[in-house]
Amino acid sequence: AGRRASHEDRLPKPPYGVSLVGGDAGSERSCVQVRPKFPVPARPMLKAMDHWDLLVAFDGMKHKQEDDAFHKAGKVASIAKCKGKLDTQMEEVNALREAEARERRQERADMLAMVEENKRLSQAEADAVEAQRAEMRKITDEMLDGIEERRRKQKARSKREEQQMTDWLNNEKQRKQEQDRLQAEEFARKCEKAKAEMQAAIEEARRKKKEQEEAERNYVADQQKGMDDKEAANRAAVQARMDQIERNCATLGAEIAGRDAKAERELQERIRRVQEEADRAAKEDAERRKNNHNRRTREMLNTLGEQCKQRLEQAVADKADEAKQAQLFKEQYEEGLAKDKREADARRQARAGQDETLIHQMRAQLQVHSKNFGITGATQQTDVAYNRALFEHMHSEGFMPELAGQMLAHGPHRGKIDPFPSVGRYEGPIHPLEYQEIDAQICG
Repeated sequence: AGRRASHEDRLPKPPYGVSLVGGDAGSERSCVQVRPKFPVPARPMLKAMDHWDLLVAFDGMKHKQEDDAFHKAGKVASIAKCKGKLDTQMEEVNALREAEARERRQERADMLAMVEENKRLSQAEADAVEAQRAEMRKITDEMLDGIEERRRKQKARSKREEQQMTDWLNNEKQRKQEQDRLQAEEFARKCEKAKAEMQAAIEEARRKKKEQEEAERNYVADQQKGMDDKEAANRAAVQARMDQIERNCATLGAEIAGRDAKAERELQERIRRVQEEADRAAKEDAERRKNNHNRRTREMLNTLGEQCKQRLEQAVADKADEAKQAQLFKEQYEEGLAKDKREADARRQARAGQDETLIHQMRAQLQVHSKNFGITGATQQTDVAYNRALFEHMHSEGFMPELAGQMLAHGPHRGKIDPFPSVGRYEGPIHPLEYQEIDAQICG
């Protein structure tokens, strides 16, 4: 019996709600000092008293009165009446609970949708950033491949030009050797030809001289034979002829010697002219070949100088372009880093704002008991307006007059009508026809 009495003493008494916010702060023996970044109050253990608790308390008082009246007046009517009231109240409580459950489900669904949307946005941002990075890596790889390809082509072109120059020098050397050989062969041929012509001229001169001597001997022999034949006839004439012959031989020998000397001089002069003409032609040809070689060498050196100059200018231009491209890549990289930092800061700020908003919501929700979530100022005003007759009856009977007066101070309920409409009340004149009553027959 004593245990049962102590249990009944612990049961809450009407109005069944006591606010304990700001009560026990924890054990005094605890040495832990907590400095939270976002302090959140603890949820109240007991439900604070609201208008429904006031109605329940009033109902408990009325129930006690009716119970007393029941014992006095009878069971059946009172039980039926009480049951009807309890059923009505239970329906209202169930409706309120269902509304609270719907609100909690809706709130949870909204929160889950918000979380999913945040995940989707975060994934979309991450995919966009990854795609941008992949595009930057692709562009960088393409640029590096292009630079490497240009370097390879430049190296191949340099090697090809070097090979071409080496081939040209080798060909030029072979051509020069072949030309020298041909010149030597031509000079030897000309020399052999001149020597052969000279030898032929000498042989021809010797032959002519031999023929002339033979002719002279024959002539002399013929003359001598004629004179010998005639010697017997006239020795004196023979002697005269002999003298004449001597004179003729002397004159003919001088003439033949002069003629031979002249022929020899003409042959030597012709040989000299041939050699001089051959030497002059060979010298002119050698000079022409040397001039052509020097001219081609100068043109080659000038072309190589121009090519080297162009390569140097191209190298400087390529280096400047590569520096510009590197600066552009650096600016794009720094811009990407700055953009990533701005986006990270924006996400961090958005997360901080979301945390702050959630902390405010948690503070606002944790200060309220779980059974008072659906009770706000507007809903309490609406509920009081719907049950105003009960609160007026409560106030008239003097039940907790302070709380009942506070509930009645909410004022009348205006529903969904705007308390401050944009269009004011019409206060102008009204036409007399609008005061006429509508005929009932016309309505019928």
